[in-house]
Amino acid sequence: MYLEKLEIQGFKSFANKNTLIFPGMLDKTRQGITAIVGPNGSGKSNVADSVRWALGEQSIKTLRGKKGEDVIFSGSDKKGKLGMAEVSLYLNNEDRKAPIDYPQIVLTRRLYRNGESEYLINNSRTRLSDIQIMLAKASFGQKTYSVIGQGMVEGFLNTSLSERKEFFDEATGVKQFQIKRDDSLNKLANSYANLNQAQMLLLEIEPRIKSLTRQVNKLKRRDEIENELKSLQLNYYGKIWHEINNKFNSFNKELLEFEKNKTDKEKKLAGLNRELEQIEQESQVNTDFEIWQNNLTKLRQKREKISNELIKLEAQLEIKLEASGKFDLSWLNSKKNDLVKEISSVEEEVDMLEKNIANEKNQLTEIEKNRQAINEKIKVLNQDLIKYNSSYDNEDFKKIGQKLNGLIGQLEIAEDENDLTKLKILIKNIKEEIKILATSPNLPDQKFDLNDIQEKLINLTNEKEKIATKINESSFRISARSERVNLLKEKLEKLNIESKQIKNKLEQYESSENIPKTDDKRLRQELVETENEIKKINEKLNQYNTQENEKRNKLFALQKNIQSLQSEINETANRLNDIKINSTRYETKLEDLEIEIRQNFGSLSEVKQHNVEGVIDADIAIEKINSLKKQIDQIGGIDPEIEKEYIETKERYDFLFGQSHDLNDAIGSLEKVVKELDTIIKERFDKEFKNIATKFEEYFKILFNGGTAKIIKVMADENNKKPTEGKEEEEEVEIAPEIDLKSIKFLQKHNATGLAGIELQACPPGKKIKTITMLSGGERALTAIALICAIISCNPSPFVVLDEVDAALDEANSERLAKILDDLSLKTQFITITHNRATMRRANVLYGITMGNDGVSKLLSIKLDAAKEVVKK
Repeated sequence: MYLEKLEIQGFKSFANKNTLIFPGMLDKTRQGITAIVGPNGSGKSNVADSVRWALGEQSIKTLRGKKGEDVIFSGSDKKGKLGMAEVSLYLNNEDRKAPIDYPQIVLTRRLYRNGESEYLINNSRTRLSDIQIMLAKASFGQKTYSVIGQGMVEGFLNTSLSERKEFFDEATGVKQFQIKRDDSLNKLANSYANLNQAQMLLLEIEPRIKSLTRQVNKLKRRDEIENELKSLQLNYYGKIWHEINNKFNSFNKELLEFEKNKTDKEKKLAGLNRELEQIEQESQVNTDFEIWQNNLTKLRQKREKISNELIKLEAQLEIKLEASGKFDLSWLNSKKNDLVKEISSVEEEVDMLEKNIANEKNQLTEIEKNRQAINEKIKVLNQDLIKYNSSYDNEDFKKIGQKLNGLIGQLEIAEDENDLTKLKILIKNIKEEIKILATSPNLPDQKFDLNDIQEKLINLTNEKEKIATKINESSFRISARSERVNLLKEKLEKLNIESKQIKNKLEQYESSENIPKTDDKRLRQELVETENEIKKINEKLNQYNTQENEKRNKLFALQKNIQSLQSEINETANRLNDIKINSTRYETKLEDLEIEIRQNFGSLSEVKQHNVEGVIDADIAIEKINSLKKQIDQIGGIDPEIEKEYIETKERYDFLFGQSHDLNDAIGSLEKVVKELDTIIKERFDKEFKNIATKFEEYFKILFNGGTAKIIKVMADENNKKPTEGKEEEEEVEIAPEIDLKSIKFLQKHNATGLAGIELQACPPGKKIKTITMLSGGERALTAIALICAIISCNPSPFVVLDEVDAALDEANSERLAKILDDLSLKTQFITITHNRATMRRANVLYGITMGNDGVSKLLSIKLDAAKEVVKK
């Protein structure tokens, strides 16, 4: 690495932009020497100040100023002042000596008159500390030997021991590690301060977090118990609510069914009543009937009259026949009349019986319909019983239900009176079994269902028994009358045959005996006509009577149906009333339960949605619920905000604990880094210090043609022990294994090398001098130059600026120094500001600085090597 170019603009007397280009490697071995010359006051030392300023110098005094803006061109009579100073160093970094991945590094520093400043690396803004680290790694001595002025040479020997120690930190190349060490120590101090603060806060929080933890544990226990209580209450209330609600819904459903049934029956009853009213209105006296009755009476009177006349005529005929001795003919005629009367009587009886049979059959049909209706009721009752049986929880009730179900099955098919009577007795006996189970307090509804079904079965059995009796009686009457009709028809057939035979005999006698004709034929014809008319009226009357009988039977049937239907409606109304009572009772239970749920549990909707399968022992559940409530009361009320405070405090505590842990880890890491850096610094410093001491003595002898010189380490001692020399300088200062804040303060004050400072001893040949304060000015300058050359030889900087360090030397010593610089140019690049001709002769590039009457420094340059070639030609 070396300095390729220096650009100065606005810095001190360099108002205009000036560029100094420096030679690099010469013959691939030497980096060459650049000499800057000029009269006093021309501003040539400002070149050294610009380099020092660009490298980060913060001391304005070192830069020969009083305040920061003094480095900006302040103007002259002919040129106004500038607002900015800028210096750029162009460094060749092809060897990557600086830890940055660029072949060329441009370090720039700017300062504005308003006080703003900036540092740049390759035109990118950066921090001064980053530049210092990079320069330290590249072996730049920012404050010491990279830029060495005349005053610095003179003042070096007058500095304190501790100031010389800082010089040697850069000289031995441990400055970069010292920077890291100081940074680590600062971080370590901050970490200790933060750790102490965190631990104090932890000690402050810890009692509160313990108290909050106890309360939160109680709160958690309370929450666990409340969750268990809620779960238990949810199951308990869910089971009870659904059981009561199901029964309530069942009663409501049954209520709707019975109300619909009652409504249907009431509609049917209203229809029957309307039909009854219509029949009653139609049954009023009919005027045709009265006319028919009057006509019938007249016709009967007429028939009676004709019959009387015929009797007279027949009597007269019999008298005549008997008088003439024809007794047989008289008997036949009398017999004929008797047969006519008997046939007429039999026919009337047959007609009447057949009409009675027809009416009886109609009545039997109605009875059969009633029996069918009862059978339908039995079927409905059987369905109800099957439904009730499926809902029974008690085995005894199930057995009774099964018995009733079996009896209903027999009742559906039973028609005989004896069978019905036996079934009625069996059904009544079941009532006794129901009474025995009635003592169970937990089954009132099932008891009620069985009683109701049993009573209905008895009533239906009674009705069916009565209907069976009526059917038997009606069937007997139909059978007896039918038998009578058959006998009468046989008799009528015989009478008709006998009448026909007598009629034939009379016709034969009349034709053979020449019996005198009478008016009986006319009368008989008239009688037949009268009989026909009477028959027609009778038919009308019979038809009317039949219709009236039908209406009467229908009326009776309607009245009976109305009565039966009204009885069913009353029974349904009674059942509805019972259902309403039970529904109201369960509705009240449900309302009371819901109030209890809201008070003890809270969410009724959650209970409604929770349906529990299986069996829950209510007594055990209540006992457990009361026990959990008692535990909650014992825990007592805890402010819910406690948990929030606990979480916030715990988070803060955990954060501080984590911070403490992290800080402890960081402190451990930093302590380790400090110890490692101390080891590196100590080892490297000792190694380089020995080399520098050797070279110092070597260059001292060269410059003085003999003599002796030493560099002595003065060790620091906490216990104020005296500095040690010689072999004792090899001893190391022990660092406490556990670094605390007090140790950090000690380490920050002392170098890792354990040095309190550096002492110099120089004795020119032929003299006995123990301290450098006894040396003359020239001797002091040569001693300082010998030390600088020793440092450059052992730890060469990429370039070194020497500002009139040879001003106090005579010509012989100047030649010696020039020879040393020429030799050292193999290791580093020299930029010398000088008046010495010996140094100028050794230079490869010569820059001249002049200053005009405008107070601005100007630059002239010449390449001496090229000039020499021109001269040779």
